[in-house]
Amino acid sequence: MTWARANVRILVAILIVIALVAFPFVVPRPQFWVVSVGIRSLWLGIVALSLIWLSRYTGMLSLGQMTFWAVAGYGVAIMSTQNGVPYSISIPVAIALATVVGALVGLIAVRTQGVYFLMLTLATSQLAFYLVLNAASVTRGYVGIGNIDRPEFLGLSMSDRNVFYFVALALAAAVSALAWYATRTPFGLALQGIRDSPERMRALGYNVYLHRVAAFTFASFIAAVSGALALFYHGRITPGAIDLIRSIDVLIVSVLGGIHSLAGAFIGALGLTTLQNFAQEGYIQVRRITLTGVVFVAVLLFFRGGIVDLPNQLREYRRSASRQWARFRSRKHDGRTDRPSGADVSDSAGGADGRDRQQLPR
Repeated sequence: MTWARANVRILVAILIVIALVAFPFVVPRPQFWVVSVGIRSLWLGIVALSLIWLSRYTGMLSLGQMTFWAVAGYGVAIMSTQNGVPYSISIPVAIALATVVGALVGLIAVRTQGVYFLMLTLATSQLAFYLVLNAASVTRGYVGIGNIDRPEFLGLSMSDRNVFYFVALALAAAVSALAWYATRTPFGLALQGIRDSPERMRALGYNVYLHRVAAFTFASFIAAVSGALALFYHGRITPGAIDLIRSIDVLIVSVLGGIHSLAGAFIGALGLTTLQNFAQEGYIQVRRITLTGVVFVAVLLFFRGGIVDLPNQLREYRRSASRQWARFRSRKHDGRTDRPSGADVSDSAGGADGRDRQQLPR
């Protein structure tokens, strides 16, 4: 049975890879499906991956991932567009800068837990929003930084949508593999132990605080990669790209796809992107934000495992319905067998009357 499951998983993985490679060549409207859905789902999935990885393996749910996304994006835009720094330097420097900012935020944020950690990271995100909004001399305020030229990759220009798609796909695969590998290392196993019982891990000699800071820094690095990629996708960056709605979008993507699965980041990103694009095109006569909220609430109420766990949840719902139906039929059957028939009631009444008559005095 184990070998059969392993073979099924390998087959599914191969089919997914084939589908992803063939995607830009078989879709009917490439500009819509490849650019508006495919590429956007990839960079959005990467930033959601940073949130899911941090939540699943450390128990820390962060709403500040767009902060490091913005630091990387603005860093590349300021260095290359305003100062002429080549992309080969500006991109790694901006990602490294965002990672350092993540480490500094982590030094403070991981001292808290639960809702306090959530609110602190959300406050950090809003602080970054107002910072780039008010530093107009550098970030150009509401207007933002535009006219971002897309770089070349191995001699191929990312202005070509297929080249951009495959570069984004390669980055998504590389970051996902790195996140998966990190969970199998002694560092990742220690993080899971700290998540389950920090007191016990502290008693075993692990520095819980530094492990959490390192995990937060690693998640910041993943978000920074997404920020650099998204900059070239949009061709510009503005404060509106990191407002409160965008931070909530990342959370919705994580919950929609499945916050307990790394693959859920990209599945949720694809689901939300498709939903929002079709809502904008008028296929669904509901406002985009309203529709997103309705779907989010429905997932929280009925499918808490997200899309990635949908088959198991539907199977559990079916089993629960079968048990309820069997219980209902059992109660109905017991009611028919326990209730006496009309003849039995008459005989019983007659027998009682006869006994009463025999007891009367003559």
